Order: sequence, then C-alpha cells, then structure tokens
Amino acid sequence: MPEFIHAIPVTELAVYFTVASVGLVFVGLILVKPVLRLLIGRGDPTINDTISHGTGSYALFYALLVGLLTVAAYQNKVQIEQHILAEAAAVGGLYSDMGVYPEPMRSDMKELLRDYVLFTIHKDWPAHRAGEVMNGGVHRVDAMRQLLASFEPASPSQQIVHAEVIRSFAGFSNARQQRLAGVATRIPDILWYAVAVGALVNLVILLMLRMKPLAHFLLGSISAFFLGVILFVIVVLDDPLRGEAGLRPQPFELLWERQMRWDEPLV
Repeated sequence: MPEFIHAIPVTELAVYFTVASVGLVFVGLILVKPVLRLLIGRGDPTINDTISHGTGSYALFYALLVGLLTVAAYQNKVQIEQHILAEAAAVGGLYSDMGVYPEPMRSDMKELLRDYVLFTIHKDWPAHRAGEVMNGGVHRVDAMRQLLASFEPASPSQQIVHAEVIRSFAGFSNARQQRLAGVATRIPDILWYAVAVGALVNLVILLMLRMKPLAHFLLGSISAFFLGVILFVIVVLDDPLRGEAGLRPQPFELLWERQMRWDEPLV
C-alpha cells in the first residue's frame, strides 16, 4: 500500500475509493464496453448466462480473498490494541508496586515510569503514525531494567516482592515489543496486487454483460461502490498504528491522568 494513503484523512479516503470505483465503471461503459461488444459479438441472446457460468468460480474466490483480508486486517488491529492495553496495565502495576520499595529506589523508579509514559504518548505515538519507532523508549526501558537489577532486597519479604516485580517487568517488556511490532504489521503487497487485479477483472466482467445503458450503469455503480467501500475498510484496518485511523494511546493517557499525574509535583 502506498505511503501517501496514510496521510489522507479518513473521510476523504472513503470518498476517493468510492468515487474512483464508480468512475471506473462510468469510463468503462463509455470506452471499453463498445470494444468488448465487438469482441464477444452482439447476436448471442444467452451471453449473460454464459458470462455468469464462466465467472462463477472467480467471483467465489475473489469474495473469499476480500473477506479473509478484511477479517485478517481486523484481527491484526484487535491484537495490537490488546498489546497496548497489556503494556499500559503492566506499567500501572509496576508503578503501584514501587510504593513498597524503600527510598531512593521508589522515587527513582516512579520517575522513570512517568517519563516513559509521557515519552510514549508525546514522542513514540506520533512516530508510529509515520511508521517509525524511536530509540528513546529502548533507552528508558534499559534504564529501568538496570535500576531494578541494582536493587538488593534486605529482607525475605522484599525478595518476594522484588521477584514479582521482575516478572511483571518481563511481561511489560514483552507487551511493549508486541506493540512496536504493530508498526510493521500490514497486509503483504502481493495480496494487494491480487486484490487490485481481481477488482479490474470484476469490472471487465460487469462491462461484458448485455443490458440497457441505464440499468448497466446502475448495476455497475452499485457493485463498484460496494467494492470501493470494502477496499476502504481493509485499507483503514491495515497498518493498525498508521495514519489518522490508527490506534490511539488512550490507555497510557488514562494511566497518566488517573495514577501518575498526582505524583508529578513530587518529581
């Protein structure tokens, strides 16, 4: 999928897809249909039935392809959204667990976690919109990992708590990696090629049908409009973190507003 697609507002993108689809039908009826009529002949009264029988298997396979791509794109977006929720929940859990640590470990770790959340909201997410991943998040995670590794529990209870925090931190790191993988999660280009070719074949089949011009235009426009809507939906769901329709950092924003913001003056 071309990169400039993600820079177009969602409403405009929907209009472009539907208008382009219907416009292709209109142009095809004017320019392509006369040529097809010369090639397939004008005197066969059963031409529509012949076309329907001959293209029935194609229509089935193309419908399956488009349907499966729609489901796959939706599932990708849902999975990335779940990873974002898991990461924010893990950060919130770590922030709460720091309350039982002694100073200065408690304040230092909480400060790093607050800094990480603000960086994710204001720096990492805008980079995701452009399909990029910033290195600042990695550095902040490494700083937290080193700080946790340097802590030496002074009692059995601290050992138990610290072991749980280490496990929670591992879960946080895993969820973060899954979220970053969402920047590169997309439908392969080869499948988009198959979808584009299939759409053109579908247009040619519509133009081959024999019917009155007005009825032909209405039937072709309705079919093309629906196909344009489906392709628009797949494009919007594809690349879950890209563009205006990408997932938002709402879990991190809620975490900051409801849990971390109250400690901000203490930094």
